[in-house]
Amino acid sequence: MRVRTQQPRLAACMLLLAGLASPAAAQEGVDWGGLIAGIAHGTAMDEAAQKSVSTTRRGGTRPSPAPSVRLTYQRSPERSRANIARFIENARKQDSQGAAAFEKQLAAPDLFDKMGRALSGYGLRIDNVADAYTIYWLNAWLASRGRNDTPPRHQIAAVRAQAAKAMAALPQVVQAGDAVRQDMADAHLIQAALIGGFMDGAEGKPDLVRQVAAAVRRSARSSGLDLDGMELTDAGFAAR
Repeated sequence: MRVRTQQPRLAACMLLLAGLASPAAAQEGVDWGGLIAGIAHGTAMDEAAQKSVSTTRRGGTRPSPAPSVRLTYQRSPERSRANIARFIENARKQDSQGAAAFEKQLAAPDLFDKMGRALSGYGLRIDNVADAYTIYWLNAWLASRGRNDTPPRHQIAAVRAQAAKAMAALPQVVQAGDAVRQDMADAHLIQAALIGGFMDGAEGKPDLVRQVAAAVRRSARSSGLDLDGMELTDAGFAAR
């Protein structure tokens, strides 16, 4: 782990604190573009988030209040382990070398607990579907710009409220039980962590940064999220 004198970057903080980030996270010879695209998940959550972008007022300073709908769930460590195994198996169908790297990075038994501690400093919880989508959304957008920094906390809070409002409008989220909500959240947390790992491993390698950025944009677009068409503002993500 590198010693940092500044605030840890949002995109990589989970991996750094969990001891997962390494140069191999974006190693040469792995088809990261095909792998990211192959594990993309097209869901109504992406479409709901995209829809919220067009209704977010550019120049606004206060995000809409988070809805009162419950978006949390009771986590099961056993289910998280099963979700990681399923994620790796899906990745293996796309690229066995990349899947092996994933397996090594995601092997820590307390991975999600460490993620939770890291994200709590930003007001995010891993047992909240909207919060899990928030960290994925932010990491994907940052990566699409070739960025690996941390946005201001008030912008993170704005995206959190925006994601909560979007998720609360989806019956398949609101009516889901704990197990289904955890599956949704785990998928986004895993992808957020790996995107952070890709960007951290590509640091200092401009060609690789561009490759990862392009792959993240294509993957998001295929599931209904146009990262190129949005900007991060004080009111959350708004149309460019």
